[in-house]
Amino acid sequence: MDEIDGELLAKADSGTIRYTALAKKLNAPLSTVHHRMRKLEKEGVIRYYKAEVDWKKAGLPFTAFVLINIDVNMLKGMRKTQDKLLKELLDLAYVKEGYIITGEADILVKVIARDTAHFKDILLNYIDATAGVVKTKTIVVLG
Repeated sequence: MDEIDGELLAKADSGTIRYTALAKKLNAPLSTVHHRMRKLEKEGVIRYYKAEVDWKKAGLPFTAFVLINIDVNMLKGMRKTQDKLLKELLDLAYVKEGYIITGEADILVKVIARDTAHFKDILLNYIDATAGVVKTKTIVVLG
């Protein structure tokens, strides 16, 4: 991977994937940009492209991050891993990102909602109700 590939990845990650604009910016032929992007896709460096949704305009202006503590022994008893638990949480409609982390919590998820009442429903009836979750701490985004 060289500097051109790095630039291509930066633009692809930001959602800007217009090949003609990339070719001009990199002072490279359009065919080179196209070929390299296809190569990065084939090698699995670029896994997929996605739309960036403005959740506020979609009627979901409330954002919070939830720190989750888990019971490792309970997970072991259910033959479930942290990865499996995280996948279950990410399958919830309003959980948009999630990570296994270190520190005082085990998992961090980003949740979107219509308002605080909707968030409360998601937190209490879905996240807290997930087997293996023992404690949560919420950080509300202001704005």
